[in-house]
Parts: sequence; C-alpha cells; structure tokens
Amino acid sequence: MTKRFTGVLVAGCLVLTSAGLSASKPAQSVASTYYVATDGNDSFSGTLPAPNPADTDGPFLTLQRAQQAVEKAIGRAEGPITVEIRGGTYYLGATLDFTHRDSGTEAQPITWEGYPGDPQPLISAGERLTGWTSAGGGLWTLQLPASFQYFEALYVNGTRRYRPSTSSDYLFLNPVVLSAPAANCTEPWGDGYRCSDRFSFTSGNLLPTYSNITDVEIVNFEDWTVSRMRLQSVDTNTKIAYLTGNTESGQFFGFLPGHRYLVQNAEESFSQPGQWYLNRGSTPWTLEYRAMTGENPNTDEVIVPQQPQILVAHELEYVTFNNLGFSHDDYVVPPQGHAGNSGETSTPASLSFNDCSNVALSGVTIAHTQGWGIEFVGTAVAGSGNTISGSLLYDIGTGGVRLGLLPSPEETEDSVAQSNTVSNNEIYGGGRFLPGGEGTGIWIGSSHHNLISNNEVQDFYNGAIELGQSPSGSATNTYDNVIEYNLLHDLGQGVTSDMGCVHAASSNNIGNLITNNVCHDVTNDPGGYGGNGIYLDTHSQNITVQNNLVYRVSDTALFVNSNALGHTIDNNIFAYARLGMIRRGTESPGGTFAAERNIFLYDIAPVQRIPADWVCEGNCTSTFDLDSNVYWNTNGTAPTFITTIQGAPDRTAGEYTLAQWASDFGEDVHSVNQSPDFASPAYPKDDYALDLGSPAFAMGFRSFSASDAGPQPPPVTLATVPVAFPLQKLNPATDF
Repeated sequence: MTKRFTGVLVAGCLVLTSAGLSASKPAQSVASTYYVATDGNDSFSGTLPAPNPADTDGPFLTLQRAQQAVEKAIGRAEGPITVEIRGGTYYLGATLDFTHRDSGTEAQPITWEGYPGDPQPLISAGERLTGWTSAGGGLWTLQLPASFQYFEALYVNGTRRYRPSTSSDYLFLNPVVLSAPAANCTEPWGDGYRCSDRFSFTSGNLLPTYSNITDVEIVNFEDWTVSRMRLQSVDTNTKIAYLTGNTESGQFFGFLPGHRYLVQNAEESFSQPGQWYLNRGSTPWTLEYRAMTGENPNTDEVIVPQQPQILVAHELEYVTFNNLGFSHDDYVVPPQGHAGNSGETSTPASLSFNDCSNVALSGVTIAHTQGWGIEFVGTAVAGSGNTISGSLLYDIGTGGVRLGLLPSPEETEDSVAQSNTVSNNEIYGGGRFLPGGEGTGIWIGSSHHNLISNNEVQDFYNGAIELGQSPSGSATNTYDNVIEYNLLHDLGQGVTSDMGCVHAASSNNIGNLITNNVCHDVTNDPGGYGGNGIYLDTHSQNITVQNNLVYRVSDTALFVNSNALGHTIDNNIFAYARLGMIRRGTESPGGTFAAERNIFLYDIAPVQRIPADWVCEGNCTSTFDLDSNVYWNTNGTAPTFITTIQGAPDRTAGEYTLAQWASDFGEDVHSVNQSPDFASPAYPKDDYALDLGSPAFAMGFRSFSASDAGPQPPPVTLATVPVAFPLQKLNPATDF
C-alpha cells in the first residue's frame, strides 16, 4: 500500500505526518469541561464534578493542574473549554500565572467559573492558621513555621483586623529643616533644607524603646497622598524621629508643617480586643491575637496573606472568569518604607492583567487585599479591551480598578490599555492600608476608549474616579473615555485632602465625557482643603461635563483649576457646597470653561469660590462663559458675583448683582434667580426631581434621573468593612 504524507509548517520547519496507515490509532477525544474541588486529586482525570464511589476518578484538586489540562485541550477539544470550580477555599502555594499558552480564541473561548449551584469558590493567596495556644485573658499565641512570609494583614471570619495604634486620634508633626544641606536633607525649604527621612514630634508622642522598632510604622498624612514609613530611631532630646527611608519631595509631599500622623504596629500599644501583633524579634516568629468576645481562633477562620499577588496574566486572550472570589494578597511595606505618590501607581494589584485582550471578569468578588484590586495594563490587540462587570470589590487595601499606567515617552496609542469596560460593579471600603492617591476607586492612566458605567464607589478616603494624570501638562493617550451613570459618595471622610468624585488631569486630548453621575458627601481633612465634586485639575482639557448631580461637598461643587482649558459644563445640578459652587484656579488665563443650563442651589456658600482667578475687564466670556443658568439661595438672598484682582486671587475687585454681571461683563445674560422647584432636595430625602413648571426648563435644561446612576439593579446588602483611620466626617443634616 502506498503511504500518503502531508506537510505542516511549524515554526519554520516542515513536519511530515503519515496518513492512510491501517495501523494508525484514531485520535483520542479530549474533554472540554474540567472540574476542581477541595476533595479532588490531581491524579484524577478532572472530568467528573465529584469523586466516584470507588475514589478512583473525579475532579482535580488544584487550579494549576486544571491549567495544565486546559493547555493540552486547546485546539484539540470540541468547542469552548470550561473549568468549573466547586465551592470552598483554594489556598495557593504560588501566584497563579496565566500566559498566552492559557488563551482561548474567538472560536474556542475559555471560561473559569464557579460550579453552578455551589457557593462562590474563594481563591486565596493566604494561609489559614491553626494550632493556637491560649495565654489567658483573651490572648492567643501561635509560633509560625520558618517558611512563613512576612505579612501585614490578618482576617478573622472574613473581617479585617488591625494592628495596634498608639493613639485613638491623630498626632501632629513638623518637618525638620536644616540651615545647610546634608544627607537626606537637600530640598530647599524656606531659608533652609527640608529632610525627607525624619520629622519633629511633640514630647511624649514617641518612644525610643519600641520593641522591633523598624516594624513600627509611621502613617504620614500629606495632602492627597499618605506615606507609610518605618521607624529607625527616636531622639527624645531633639524630639526628632528618624526613618529607614525617604518620603517624596515637593510642596505637597513628605513631612508638612502641622500635618497629622499615626504610629502603628507598636507592641507596647497591643492591648485591645481585635488587635494582633507579629513579633519578628522572637525565633520562631510569634503571632499574638487578642480575641473579641465569642472568638476562638482554633475554631474560627483566621487567614493571613502569603503570596504577593493572586493572579498575574501576560498576553492572555479570550478567557472569562465568572463567579469566583479572590482574596488575601501579601503586599507589605518594604524595608525603606512606602512613600505615598499620586494615584498610588507603584503599588501592585492583586489581579494583574498585562497586554491582555478579550479577558472578562463577571460576577467575581475581589476582597481583603493590601494592594490594588485589579489592573489592566497595555493590550494584546489594539482596539480590543477587557471587561469587569457585575462584580464586588470591597475591603481593598489601596484602590479598586486601575486602567493603564502613568504616561511614558515610549508608549503609543496602540500599546496602552484601551477599550476596557468597568460596569455595574460595587466598589467600596477602599484605602484600608494605603488611603491616599487620587481617584483610587477606578483609576484611568494613559488609556483611551474606556467605558466606566453604572458603578457605585463609596467609603474611600480620597476620591472615586481618576481620569488621566499628567501634572506637567505633557501629552497623554487619555482620550475618548466615557464616565457615566456612576454613584459616587462618602469619600475622603476627613482622612485626606484635595479630591473629587471625579478628578481629571488629562492633557492635550479630546473626547472625554463625564455624564449622568451622582456625587455626594465628599469631605476633606478639616485642617486641609479640597473636598470637591467634579474636579478638572491643572492642564486638563476639552472635557464635557453634563447631566451630573453633585451635592453636599466640603469645598467646591465644580473646580476648574489653573491652566485647565476648553471644558464644557452643561445641564448639571450643583447643590450645597460649603465653600463655593464654582471655582477657577488662581492662575487661569485662556478659555477655561463654558457653563450653560446648570442649576446652582446653595445656602451657606457663595456662587464663586475664592481664592481664584476671576480677573475680568469688559466682556469676560472668552475666559469663562456663564449663561442660561438657574441660581437659587435657599435663604432667599439674591446671588452676587465677583471679579478678582490680577495677581491677588484672594482679593475681590468688585461685587455685582446678576443684572450688573450680565450688563457689565456679558456673563449670565439669560440666567435667572429663581427657585428650581426641586421635590425635596434637603437631607435625608435628597430628591432632586424637578417640578414640571421649573424655570430651569425655560433655560433649556433637560431632565435626568438620579436613580439611573449606580449598579442596576442595586445590591440588597453589603458586608461591613471596618474603619481603618480616625474619620472626620460632616453631619449631612446640620453642616450643609
């Protein structure tokens, strides 16, 4: 019989295969569905959802074994490939690593999902602790194996427990400024040089005799950033504390006059139920926990993080993760400390997707993290993005969702993260370890064509959403992003300063849209500044802000900062800001914004916030253009408008009635001073529905519904996340 050969070109080589041989074996069928279970075995086939009666076959035990099976099945199995994971907790011995080898295709997508009908499985980068010894009085101790990694988080029955703090309220510090430059003291500061590795403290607030002193952490509240540094030594004679590393330099960073700090993880303060302390000075390390009433760590679930990240993927495509839980990454403060930075961009994410496309996460839970929840960086295919939807992110150590990176000279619009969708998610209880940054609920870096829709972001210690970050004004690839129908509230909470529900710093680009969002209850540190609603920061450009509802903010409802150009502010409702309804930066030449068909409802604050650049001679509309707006002071007082003096943004040049404002400066020519006739806007009803006879409609105002913002439908219940830092919130009933 004649042999017949066919050739296949693989990696540049011709591989010959024979066909038509009577002795050839038929191709074996390959399964397309695999199972993983806590009672499985990696020697099983993985094709049964439970062990058979003889316990000779059944599901796999580990996710890594399922990965191997999927890699072999790709291209051989019929149709889509699915891995179904039974309920239970899966403790990882190493970070899950996904690459292009784990990818599906459009014709053969791959799904990793919770087994239908089972409780959502949890994939944990931690380890459960057992074998505790009672030391009496509610104190339990555990000696850890030498193989254990250092950790800075502990969870009891799914709730974060905190390490001890030396005080229940904030302490206050001052910078150390030398008359001449020295090591770590080189930044010009007034008449001297500020140090970045030390600060001055009040007598009695720090001890020189702390046990394991380099494990004692100084939480330094700067402005919008927060550094978490390690203590090196304490000099009680000079009242100077020295650190193991340096904070960032700059007027907003490092140790600032009269700013707050906390001292955490000092064994000497380990005294309250619910606290824990890891003694690394003993051999082996000894973990101590003071149980709360009714707790027993030998029967309760006590978990500590062990792997630095939960899942890291590179060049992954056409993979879906559905109905899975992810928890317990082990990000820790490095030996030199953690210097806070804008956006906390240097902190890793628990789930990190790099250069991936067509990856979807649906109905997942990401909780109990130290770093970020999830990030998408770069793309595998230009124009093709990823999705996280219908998911729950809570008890997050740093931020929730990160899209892209800071801009870099090497990037191109095809290489950056793009076309991602973040939709219908609950993101709350963030910043429990690193509370600073800007917009760390959902952070968009140099990234374009993203859709951020119908998310609820709440209970963060800074802002909710960041749109671009380019403080120098350099060009970025942050364009054509849509931020819509998000519910953003209970932000800042008096912990940090300088924030907004949406903060934008996207330079030299177009197409960014902020629309139909609801923003309320934003509170900055009372000793600081900047609890804003919509915040268009320095160098931001060409953003359309429309159909948003903003109310109860501690500073300004709309802040357009210095050198922010070309913004359109249309058809919004701004209400009950404490310091001003609208503000321009102190140096704002050029056409910064046009604001038309907006409603301004206020009581204790003026329309225009100062200090600001309201410099205006003659017709002002080329620099800021206000028209067809409705102004109403609930006290019945007519609105007044101001201009400021060139070079003196805190001084007014004049004060004008609405009629004078229109006739002398060309502003608000068609605007009115009338009640907008809201249904019941005051707390607690917060009902901003307009009466059909509202004068706003005569201005061309278009009605929109606040109930459309946030996840649809909204969740029924949410787990409580313990507070991480002393809050300084305002009373919504009496402070606005």
